[in-house]
Amino acid sequence: MNNISDIALLIAVIALALWPIVLFGLNILNRQKKRLKHLEQLTKDELDDIKTQDLVFNTLKKIGCQPSINEEGNIGFKYQGDDFYIAAEEENRFIMIWNPWWGSISTDNEAFPYLKEIINLVNINSLITTVYMVDEDGKTVGLHSRCHTFFSPNEGELEEHMKMLLDCFFDAHNAIKDNLSQLGQNAESENTKTERIKVKGFAAYKENSVPIETQKKEQNP
Repeated sequence: MNNISDIALLIAVIALALWPIVLFGLNILNRQKKRLKHLEQLTKDELDDIKTQDLVFNTLKKIGCQPSINEEGNIGFKYQGDDFYIAAEEENRFIMIWNPWWGSISTDNEAFPYLKEIINLVNINSLITTVYMVDEDGKTVGLHSRCHTFFSPNEGELEEHMKMLLDCFFDAHNAIKDNLSQLGQNAESENTKTERIKVKGFAAYKENSVPIETQKKEQNP
């Protein structure tokens, strides 16, 4: 009897120890079910009433950001110390995420001649598109990245989707920085010849390319 009592007591202790964890898990599941049920009960008209900008704003707050509306009417915020802003297209539920001036490079940098090839290579393998623009001083080139994506209340876990997209920006940053750093190190070596980076995969389509020509304005005789 003593053994049975000891086993029963042990089971009771384990059950009491696990009970808070079970309650926490059930609470999360209950919240998810309520959210899904709420979305399912909304009519099409009610879903249309949820502004895309409001949806983005609330999602950013849920992932720990402090969004605000900037002078252009877009949502500005910081993520992992970088500046971002989001422009929402209300009619079709698309958003444009911009990460402006996340980096810069001098035109005197040894790796600068290869910048275009590096960016093209990274763009092909990333959800994020990076562009570069020469600043007004003509000596500094700014790097800017963007992403265009669908953002709707019936698309599941929007918080995870947003974090995944924002994290992809930093993956693109690191890929470009690593390539530039490697090229810069190679350029410092007198015995090392750095070959230009060639973006493969597009060559097969070259024959179908249509030359773009400008039309000259006809002069009256």
